[in-house]
Amino acid sequence: MASETSQFVKRSTAYSSSPYFEYAGVLMQSPNDLRQHKLIRLPNNMIILCTSDPDASKAAASLSVNVGSFVDPPELQGLAHFLEHLLLLLRV
Repeated sequence: MASETSQFVKRSTAYSSSPYFEYAGVLMQSPNDLRQHKLIRLPNNMIILCTSDPDASKAAASLSVNVGSFVDPPELQGLAHFLEHLLLLLRV
């Protein structure tokens, strides 16, 4: 894990005072995939894969949360479904 963490280099932008960490290693990619990919880790440790495709006519985003209803605590049944609704209400 320590070597994985050291693969991330601290970066910042002019738009935010919070830094992010960019993966400095080599990402495995198909030779047929001509898009550019960047792996970043946010200060809250969320890992994000950014893909740039200059030929794309639209933008999209996807989010995967590695939990589901099978991990709801017995006293909070429906928590995963509630989280799904909260995530879909998120606006940037």
